[in-house]
Amino acid sequence: MRHEPTSGYEDPSLKYRVTWKSLEEDDGKIYEEVFTSRDQGWDFYQDKQKSPRAYGATWEHIPA
Repeated sequence: MRHEPTSGYEDPSLKYRVTWKSLEEDDGKIYEEVFTSRDQGWDFYQDKQKSPRAYGATWEHIPA
């Protein structure tokens, strides 16, 4: 179930960042992806939350 409202389109003036840590890498590095589509970013965030190879996923709006 989606808890974020859908945007319906990409807007380059809006950015969303998803960060996570990988269980496959032992370096403690924080990985990130930035999206202009809220739907794609939110889906990616949910995938990282469910992934057995990632932990500590975060979702945030960042200034464009």
